[in-house]
Amino acid sequence: MNSKHHMSPIRIVFLMALLFIVPASVSLAQVLNEQVTVIGAYEPVIPESNKIVINPSASETEVKLPEMTYRIEPVQLKPVLTPETIPSVKLVGEPQKKLYRNYARAGFGNYTSPYLELWANTLRSKTYGLGVHLKHLSSSGEIKDYAIANNSLNLIEFQGQRFLDNHTLTGQAGFRRNVVHHYGFKPAEFDIFVTDDNLKQRFNRINAAVDFKSVYSDKDNLNHRIGLAFNNVSDRFDTRENNIAINGSADKRFELFSFTDYQQLGIETDVSFTGYKDSTLKQNTTLVSVRPFIGTEFEMYAFRLGLDITFKGDTVSKAYLFPFAEAQLRIIDDALTVKAGITGGLKRHGFDELSDLNPFVQSVLPLQYTRERFTFYAMARASAGKHINLSASFKASTIENAYFFVNDFSQEPFNRFTLIYDDADLLAGRFEAEFHTAEKVRVKAFAAFEKWSPKTELHAWHKPASTIGGEAYYNLGDKLIVSAKAKYNAKQYARLENEVGSVSVETLKGYVDLGMGLEYRYTPALSAFLNLNNLLGTRNYIWYNYPGYRFTVMGGLSYSF
Repeated sequence: MNSKHHMSPIRIVFLMALLFIVPASVSLAQVLNEQVTVIGAYEPVIPESNKIVINPSASETEVKLPEMTYRIEPVQLKPVLTPETIPSVKLVGEPQKKLYRNYARAGFGNYTSPYLELWANTLRSKTYGLGVHLKHLSSSGEIKDYAIANNSLNLIEFQGQRFLDNHTLTGQAGFRRNVVHHYGFKPAEFDIFVTDDNLKQRFNRINAAVDFKSVYSDKDNLNHRIGLAFNNVSDRFDTRENNIAINGSADKRFELFSFTDYQQLGIETDVSFTGYKDSTLKQNTTLVSVRPFIGTEFEMYAFRLGLDITFKGDTVSKAYLFPFAEAQLRIIDDALTVKAGITGGLKRHGFDELSDLNPFVQSVLPLQYTRERFTFYAMARASAGKHINLSASFKASTIENAYFFVNDFSQEPFNRFTLIYDDADLLAGRFEAEFHTAEKVRVKAFAAFEKWSPKTELHAWHKPASTIGGEAYYNLGDKLIVSAKAKYNAKQYARLENEVGSVSVETLKGYVDLGMGLEYRYTPALSAFLNLNNLLGTRNYIWYNYPGYRFTVMGGLSYSF
């Protein structure tokens, strides 16, 4: 059977469509393969958008809390304290500075001035201390136009201490020999012949003292002290003076009244026996002073009140009464203290004291008692930190028989001094300031004044109205030590007298004395020193017609061993 294939109409339509599409696709593919370049400015465009605004809404839900009820149950606490052991403080001791038993200095200066000095001491001890001091210093230089001015000093001193549980025993003894020459004149102005032997004066001094005092740590114990001293002086012209002095004190605190912290009762005594002899006079004198007192203290205030009862016994015996009082105020503890008071007293200025102050005095002196009828004094001490100390003092006195040194014009060449007495009023003051830093830097300055108003004499003879000075010390690494000093003495007046007894006044100009010292420590034990004095080289007069040396220099070595 022959089959005949017939195409359906759908197939015919499909085939015809395919015939049209294929050529068209080929033609379209050819068009897309062509390269087209478009040239133009790029303009970015942000299409406009609309923000969807949605406002959140809070959905508040009311919550009702249930009412709370509670009650407190009391519970007793039972703490248990278990203290911990406190460890003891451990102190780390610093190494002690090495001490040397002996220290010696030797040097030589212009004006032919040899110098030697030695100190010998025991080392650290809790029970005793002993020491000895030796010194020699002399000069034999000339002062232009003046007589021989040689002088020398020799001394030996012993001292010792014994430390007991509640007491300290101290003793000392010594011998001092001074030689001077009365060079206070110009030989060319006098028709006299003088030798070294005519002008020489020599003073020998022997002294000894012992002191026993309590050192209780409890201030309520009976504090006490007693001392005994002996002094002897003699010169080349047979003037001698011996003095035995006994002094003591005792005081104790009480609580008799409650309105103050404590009350203090005490007594002080001084007894002095003096035997004096010169070529024209022999005299024995006794001076006894007893001073009972009462004191008290509360808070920052302290007061002391007493009476000085003094008995004088020589050719005529007499008693004197001198009340004394003192008030003290501690404004800042350990930083600022002021005090003021009134006092008085009777004193004998002996040959020992006067010849030590002025070695050019006559061997025969008119010795008298000096009486301070009334003295008001005030003083203050302050410290600013650890490095600055300040102090100031003032005194106003009415004095009977105040002494003044004047030249003796009874015998040529008028080169010795005697005494003249006069009643006088005195105003005196002193101010000091000090800065220090341990052992490295120390600077100190002072200013003092004395205003005398004698009743009869024209001036207070040989009393400078003011003195200003200072000193400085600098230690550079314990290797180089530099020191300096300066002092200004204001003018003073000397009393002159001619053949008929007319008195005139000679003014001694004020002067400035500058000094400097250098010490180089080669080792801690060995060093070299150089001292310079009167750097300005001026001729300074301490006493009328007695100029001092001009510029002086001394160098030497010191050694510790």
